[in-house]
Amino acid sequence: MKVQVVLKTESKVSLANSMKVDLVISPVDTVLAVKERIATAHMIAFPEQDLVFEGQVLADLQRLVDCGVKEGSSLGFIVRASEASLIKQLAELLQARDLSCDELGLLYCYKNGVSVSQALKTVGFDGRFVDFMSNQKIFFVENGRVTLVREDTAMKPFSVADEVKVILEATDSGGMDISTLCSKFVQKFNASISSIAGAKPADFLASRSDMFLVTGRGLVSLKPPVQERRRNIENAPSTLLSQYPVPESHGGISTPKEEHKQKLQQVASTQAPVDAQQYLDLHNKISGRSFNSKVTQALLDIVDVISAAMFLNIDHVVKGGSIGKSTAISGVTDADVVFFLKDMPSAIFGKVLPALLKSVASVLSEHFSDKDGVERVRITNDSLQIHVKNLVTVDIRFAPVFDSYSDTIQSLGMQSPDTRRIWDASLAKEKVQFIAKQPGQVKVTMRLLKWWREQQEWSRALTRPSDDILELMAVYSAVQSKPADQRSAIANVMSLFARFSELRIVWSNYYDKDDIWPPLLKHQPLLMDPVNPFVNVADPQVFDPSELVALARTTHFFW
Repeated sequence: MKVQVVLKTESKVSLANSMKVDLVISPVDTVLAVKERIATAHMIAFPEQDLVFEGQVLADLQRLVDCGVKEGSSLGFIVRASEASLIKQLAELLQARDLSCDELGLLYCYKNGVSVSQALKTVGFDGRFVDFMSNQKIFFVENGRVTLVREDTAMKPFSVADEVKVILEATDSGGMDISTLCSKFVQKFNASISSIAGAKPADFLASRSDMFLVTGRGLVSLKPPVQERRRNIENAPSTLLSQYPVPESHGGISTPKEEHKQKLQQVASTQAPVDAQQYLDLHNKISGRSFNSKVTQALLDIVDVISAAMFLNIDHVVKGGSIGKSTAISGVTDADVVFFLKDMPSAIFGKVLPALLKSVASVLSEHFSDKDGVERVRITNDSLQIHVKNLVTVDIRFAPVFDSYSDTIQSLGMQSPDTRRIWDASLAKEKVQFIAKQPGQVKVTMRLLKWWREQQEWSRALTRPSDDILELMAVYSAVQSKPADQRSAIANVMSLFARFSELRIVWSNYYDKDDIWPPLLKHQPLLMDPVNPFVNVADPQVFDPSELVALARTTHFFW
């Protein structure tokens, strides 16, 4: 159902800074889920938020249907932006070490998806960031560097070696590869080992031979040496079932996983140094707030016109694609709009779809006028494609309503491999939710990867990586490496691209490994759809990774 949400930002300078947006929700959505969707879509950094209906603040765990929300209801989304909240966020970023104002601003943008200058304006501060920090008693600013003033007015002793030891002691074996150790260190302290120790991680660890043992394979363990822990599929992150095949090693021959790691190190070493700020500057250029508002509103207008013209009994609508998932950039403004139909027997859906598409196309062609900017309505195998001049391309799809996700999967399993594709739209909500729940910084990576793809020359459609491939690889890489900034995030994904042909990635968010259609497990590469156990996104019939691998190995991101 569609509701109207009035976004209000309350600060010391404004109590009426508001805007209205339309939102399609499910009655069974929780208040918390809706708040997270709104905050993600509109890049809201301040965590103090309320969802209000008829003057009452709704509890996070309540379902909207239980709160009396219905079609056409108006909700208020109130964000309380305060200096205290902003100061708390900045203080958390300074826990491990001092940062320059530029570094702190960059880290804030990466963690929250909003520039620090935008946050300052929201709380009513018009001056420079350094002036704001200087005015706060909790911070000490000298020569452009910011120190967090602690209880003893000085930085407490911080030993990189001791903190590394704590991380290693938390493992089963007391050891891990150095790249993983670096990722865990950054995740814990918001700072890299090299930035604090003043040396490369491997060199620093080797210099502390009294505590650590470093091997030539890039592994580090506590001293005395302990046997390297088994690296099997059970040690993967909780969101993943499998990563790579891990066959036994034969003599001195490296396993594919070890070769993968060595190759990624080679690729990373060839990347020219680029200031991390360039990535954020580029992102702001290709996906600014005004751009996102414009394409989102254009999509809403198109959906309104289609809904008004539709002669079918619509249960609900799901908006996906780049716009629906908030991963659009200038030049990549596609959208999928799925209309879920009431009283549509799933058993005959495949048979009636061609006639349904033809009928709806005829109605829409007559209904759209020149002022709508629609250039044409085209029928594809499983959708209607509408192109809005110089703005948005929308694929309209239809799907029957199922009682649950498990019912949808069961129905998919009953279809032949050739007809399952037209049923994929039934999982539109789950696909959008999977991307929507990712952190803001991961979505920034997705948008940057799309920009990079658009700069390359692909010989044919089969070699051009789809949005799904780029988005899923951004998610997977972030889970694996926990990058400190967008420069690291992009480098990590490029390293994976360089060995894409060897990837085997299976997600456990919605289904078990046993649910996967068995023929897919023989595919190489394997990049499973996280919500559809019948789809390998990197299926060799739809994607040839050879050009992607070559480009990732030989090109830089910015040129």
